Amino acid sequence: MTAERRQSTSILVVVAGVFLLVAGLLAIVTGALFGIVGGLVAGLESVDGTGTGVLSAAGRAAVLYGIAAVAWGVLQVFAAAAMLVHRGWGRVLGLVIGVIGLAFFGLSLASALTSGEPLASMGVNLVLVAGYGVAVLALVTGGEHFRGA
Repeated sequence: MTAERRQSTSILVVVAGVFLLVAGLLAIVTGALFGIVGGLVAGLESVDGTGTGVLSAAGRAAVLYGIAAVAWGVLQVFAAAAMLVHRGWGRVLGLVIGVIGLAFFGLSLASALTSGEPLASMGVNLVLVAGYGVAVLALVTGGEHFRGA
């Protein structure tokens, strides 16, 4: 008779996984929109051929940002899916993403605070810093969620 091993589930890891999933999907959608609009803007200048190149350069920059945002979102979705099914590599990827996100949006929030922006305009940064902070905390402390997987 074999004893069935029960996998423990950390609620904090599940919350972190759901945050990364939602943030990843939003990054994919945002990146796709930037890519589409950037491509359209870059094409505007080539219609009559008399432009200065500013629209074309801005459009290409938006497309590059869109590609980066989609890639970041895909990584988050993969990490979230793996975390939610107790995969150890999902924990590692989620932790790396969490640390990078916490650093990036933490610096963005600090910059906004020192520039005197209104608090309402910093809401997105506050939510992202909190979400990535919870993800890092959950993945550092939630090792039992990933054991035996």
